[in-house]
Amino acid sequence: MSAAINISRELLAQAVEQSHDGVTIADAKKQGFPLIYVNRGFEKLTGYTSDEVIGNSYRILQGVDTWQPGLDIIRAAVSKGEGCLVTLRNYRKDGSMFWNELSISPVHDADGNLTHYIGIQKDVTARILLEQHLHQSNLDLQTLNQQLNTLVYTDHLVGLSNRRHFDEQFTNLCSTAQRTHSELSVLMMDFDHFKQFNERYGRSAGDECLRMVGDCIAKSFARTSDCTARYGGEEFAVVSLAANIEDLRHHAQKLCEQVRALNIPNSDSSYGVVTISIGGVHRLPDRESTEAELIKLADQALLAAKQSGGNRAYIVA
Repeated sequence: MSAAINISRELLAQAVEQSHDGVTIADAKKQGFPLIYVNRGFEKLTGYTSDEVIGNSYRILQGVDTWQPGLDIIRAAVSKGEGCLVTLRNYRKDGSMFWNELSISPVHDADGNLTHYIGIQKDVTARILLEQHLHQSNLDLQTLNQQLNTLVYTDHLVGLSNRRHFDEQFTNLCSTAQRTHSELSVLMMDFDHFKQFNERYGRSAGDECLRMVGDCIAKSFARTSDCTARYGGEEFAVVSLAANIEDLRHHAQKLCEQVRALNIPNSDSSYGVVTISIGGVHRLPDRESTEAELIKLADQALLAAKQSGGNRAYIVA
């Protein structure tokens, strides 16, 4: 305590004047809080001489860049006679921008009246640029991770989920259905006479047919609680939550009609166009229900639909 008392005013003034940080004093009793003192650090930081800024406010450093969140913080603090710490975009005399970490502190007289504001300015441009770079790097990493997930979980021929993603989503939805006592639907879909289609029209036409039908299936089951995937070869699969079985049967049969309405020629089909068959199971899964068991039941229903002539849906409970 005694050491602080014995420090001379001359030493304090010299310390402030030689500080590398900008130090300013503003008159809080006058409108606009004009500056009455700036040190050499401020002059070096901003390029302004003391003669050029004395009598002006801090706003000389803002130029036309007056829409900054930090300025609202300053105004709120000053209205209460309080201090604050903000980071602002400020501009030197030559117009170059720098990031200014500005700390302002109120000074009161012996009667408690606000008389001045002390300002400390630090050039934190390097720190802000590094933070921005790290933030952009994180965004780039997130984008890369999203792209990797897309590569890992997407069938690139038809643009739907692949078998791996379907299996993971199936496990999650099955667990959700058991936990919430929701009904679960599992559908398996296959083309009618697709082997003959490939042989007659070629693999390129077959791939285009897969894409068109896959898109039709995806649009039919587009809820967030649906997962549509290319299960393998020309087979597609859907797992879905909370559908009434009669509504599901109607929806699945409508999908068969929508695929037929694509009018993709197929001379080996009795309909003259590409058609699909759908088999499915709809039930409230219990703790003993497994994904393999549900897939097996859906496959059996798919076989029944094909044996019945195709272009139809067969859903069991």
